[in-house]
Amino acid sequence: MDGIQAFKKDAMQPLKRMAGSFSPVLAVLVAFVVAGLVVLASGGNPIEAYQALAKGAFGSWSGFKNTVRYTLPIILLALSFSICNRCGYFNIGQEGQMYFAALGVAFVPQVIPTAPIWVQAVVMVAAGALFGGLISLLPAVFKFMFGVNEVVIAILMNYIILLLTDYLLNNGPIAKSDTTVPMSVNLEPSLNKTFILIAVAVLIAVYALSIRGTVPGYELRMIGHNARFAQACGVRTIKIVLAVALIGGMFSGLTAAGEVMGVYHKVYNNFAADMGFNGMTAALIGKDSTAGIIFGSLILGALQSGAVTLSVETSVQAEMVQVVKGFVMLFATINILRYLLQSRKKGVKAV
Repeated sequence: MDGIQAFKKDAMQPLKRMAGSFSPVLAVLVAFVVAGLVVLASGGNPIEAYQALAKGAFGSWSGFKNTVRYTLPIILLALSFSICNRCGYFNIGQEGQMYFAALGVAFVPQVIPTAPIWVQAVVMVAAGALFGGLISLLPAVFKFMFGVNEVVIAILMNYIILLLTDYLLNNGPIAKSDTTVPMSVNLEPSLNKTFILIAVAVLIAVYALSIRGTVPGYELRMIGHNARFAQACGVRTIKIVLAVALIGGMFSGLTAAGEVMGVYHKVYNNFAADMGFNGMTAALIGKDSTAGIIFGSLILGALQSGAVTLSVETSVQAEMVQVVKGFVMLFATINILRYLLQSRKKGVKAV
């Protein structure tokens, strides 16, 4: 038996070293090379395709603004995933959190219809953060009370919340009646895009300073390295992980508020499709570092922004962007092998 355990330990060492050494830049470069081979195999020119993507994302002022527009929500969702991942809690429920938060945002004008517009706007943003945070707590509660893996609960909740959103956008008091597309009524309170940019910059700074320069941030990182050791040192791990799950959900809720109030001015039934996975990919690319998250988010935002130019100026379809993003996520997930390989040793236990 000891020989088998030793063999398993030796077999895992190359994977652990790969997880630790695979840099964010290398992950992106390898993904682009592999996706380029796919373009080449399908009869396209990968160099022209990537030139068109770059032109669409950065070749004009409008393209650059569009890139920033896509990058900002990815940054917030990456922070939502990263702050939880730092303490060994795997939060992949951002998409469901966004839909639930969007419902909270849309209901505010129904609850306080006579309030001034600026009051409604403030309450709507607060409702988005609150709804996103509260729904994010459920997987953590199930994890500690019943020992259910948070990933399973988060995936199930994503589907449940999406169905709830679809129902309320067809039948609820926020539903728009004169359309066949499920959506809410128009939301008059809005957020200025410059305000959203400043707010995201402030949140990035607060996140970076809190992780590295505060006692709770140190305790959070201690839990991520070794939860049992943290408990032995007197750190209340369950309380901190619950707080982190709440904060992660609030980041998702703020993202939803920004999308609903700053971009669409209504809630669609699929406005947040795949956004959670974009945020998770950006966090994995950046290995949870602030600079890495910004880098990963900018890459993914540029891909989305340049998709139209790609399909217009080349023979490559815009759907190829999804292929590139898929390969980026595939190679970025090598960074999460450390979490998967050590989860039994590091996992926070309900004690």
